[in-house]
Parts: sequence; C-alpha cells; structure tokens
Amino acid sequence: MQPPIFIINMASSIERWHTTSTRLQAIGLEGTRFEATVGKALSEQEVASWYSSELNLKRHHRNMTPGEIGCYISHMRIWEKMRDEQIPFCIVLEDDLKIEPHLVDVIEQIGKLRNWDLVKLSDNCANPFIDEVKLSDTLTLGNYLKVPNCTHGYAISLDGANKLLKRRPFFRAVDVDIQFHSEVALNITGVKPYPIDEDLSFVSDIATSNNGRHSNRSTFWRNFRHRKDMYFQRKKISADIKSIAPK
Repeated sequence: MQPPIFIINMASSIERWHTTSTRLQAIGLEGTRFEATVGKALSEQEVASWYSSELNLKRHHRNMTPGEIGCYISHMRIWEKMRDEQIPFCIVLEDDLKIEPHLVDVIEQIGKLRNWDLVKLSDNCANPFIDEVKLSDTLTLGNYLKVPNCTHGYAISLDGANKLLKRRPFFRAVDVDIQFHSEVALNITGVKPYPIDEDLSFVSDIATSNNGRHSNRSTFWRNFRHRKDMYFQRKKISADIKSIAPK
C-alpha cells in the first residue's frame, strides 16, 4: 500500500499542483495536495506561536524571512498531521520537482527499513555518503557527515516527525535545522540515485509569495558561533545504517 505523498503547494498555484500530481500519476503514484503557509500573511501573534526571534538571535547567524517561516510552518504542519493521525510514514515533496520513475522502488525499499527517522530523496550539492549498504541492484542507502540542506523531497517516519516537532518554537530555516540532527537525535539517511530533483524551469511560487529580506543585524560573533556549531555538527555521522538497513 502506498504511503501518503504530501505535496506542499500554494493555494494560488493550481497549475503547479496539476503538473506535479500528473508526474506522480505517470509512475503509478497518487499525491495529496497540502496547502503551503504564507509567512507574510501571518500576524505577529501567529508568527510568535511558531518562531522564536529570541532563540534566533542567540543561536543562528541571521534572522529568518517571512518565506522561511512560512516554509517551516508548512513542513511542521505535515509532521503534526502525522502525529495526530498516527501516520507511520509519508513522503513530503515541494512542487517544483523532477520525479524519476524509480521513486516507486525507493518507496518500496523505505518500507523495509528499521528504526529510521528521515530519508533524503534529493540533494542539490552531491554530498557523499560516509557508509553505505545496497538495498537492491540499483539502490544504495547511506549516511552523511554533511547532511543535504534542501527539502525538495524526503521520507519521514512517525518517530522522525515527533522528534522534529520538539523544534517548536523554531529559530532556523527548516533545511538548516534538519542538518543539526544530533540536537533531537534524528537519524538521517539517503537513497541514491536520488529520485527527486529540483526543476529549474520553475520559479518557486512559495518563494515568490513569501518574499522578504534578511536583516543586516548579523554580526561577526553570530556568524562565528553558527559556523562553529555547524563545524562540530558535521563531525557527527547522521545515522547508524547497520541498525536501519533491512536484515
């Protein structure tokens, strides 16, 4: 049985939704539209219920834009849905993607994994695996020191969703927060070849609707602290694949 595939999509982007859902249907999968949150449409009180500007100042190198806040809330609302409905695992996709046919095989293999939290389905920086194990003749499971920082596509388990929900109130962008996996004991792996890639022929509707500028209040010490934290984070392997790979 296919797990839920949630596609984060702006309310105004009906054509984008149809394009992405059609690409899934072409390989025998069905997607569920999940309306994106528009950060700049939120009141100050609504933003404060999700995002901590105080923690951001103390623990990140710059402020978050309304777009980054809206993007994070969109992902976190999916994790909340998983918790509330006890969904064992799902696939989360953004809506500006190329989708490869072997996504079907990847989903099948993910269903056989043990004790996993999050599986990266895309990477725009070609980060290498540290350890790896074959899942099939064509698919390889691996872990990272430098976790891919994009959120175009990933699989997440209920355990993974519950761990990430501990982030609220958040203070970094969602892709950066996932890179700091050790803070919530999040096990992250990836499957290559990745079945998801960004479609550069699209301009992101989410980014356009969530426009906003970063503050210029970042300081030398904020940048230094962030780089130091990231340096030590990248000394920690993202998962023990021997405990996750099928027996």
